[in-house]
Amino acid sequence: MTRRSRRLPTAAAATLLAAAAALALLAGCQGGKSRTEHISGEGPLQSHTAAGVTSVYAPKSVPWAVTFGSFVLCTTNGEPITLDGVRYRAPVAPEKVSAQLRTVTPALQRETVDAGQIGAALGRPHHFLNRKAPGRYEAFRPGRRITQNCAEQDREGTGFTELVFVLDIGAQGGLVDRAWIDYHAGGTAYTLRLEWKMVACGGRVPRTVDGTEVCGGRQGV
Repeated sequence: MTRRSRRLPTAAAATLLAAAAALALLAGCQGGKSRTEHISGEGPLQSHTAAGVTSVYAPKSVPWAVTFGSFVLCTTNGEPITLDGVRYRAPVAPEKVSAQLRTVTPALQRETVDAGQIGAALGRPHHFLNRKAPGRYEAFRPGRRITQNCAEQDREGTGFTELVFVLDIGAQGGLVDRAWIDYHAGGTAYTLRLEWKMVACGGRVPRTVDGTEVCGGRQGV
């Protein structure tokens, strides 16, 4: 079962869990350069999903995998974006986290509704449970360019590039409460901050996060 809520972070975000969170670099290198950090809509790179929470109940079988997506990337001003790296913070650390870029061409998007964005799906790319999400999946690597203008995404059938996070989950569950995409555009280094929380329910994951119930009810079904 998946629960999804668009909810802006509250003042309670600075919880004890967050204070104990693990910071990790998924891919790329910060390089020590000064970066301008911003949220979606306030810099050259934008993500379709920016702030809120998605939670997934634990299945009967442990360990398990879950993929979180809908982080569709585009350039707000038409200037090409070069991706440098991805970082994340995990108050409850999954067994493993990896980032991939999924490319859906205009032709594929028009061909099937299965080519829509991934909110959350049990399993990993090419091996999802109870759904299809076709496209070309590639491990996130520095140097990838984002050239699609955000204005194009207002029209149907234009294709998209989606950042997805694949979490391997043990009995403790997993909670990634923030991620950052480092990039540069026009000679300036930036960081896009993603405040969307990705929750995989388990023994150490709280029932509520920032006042939103994420792991209540019956699980293991």
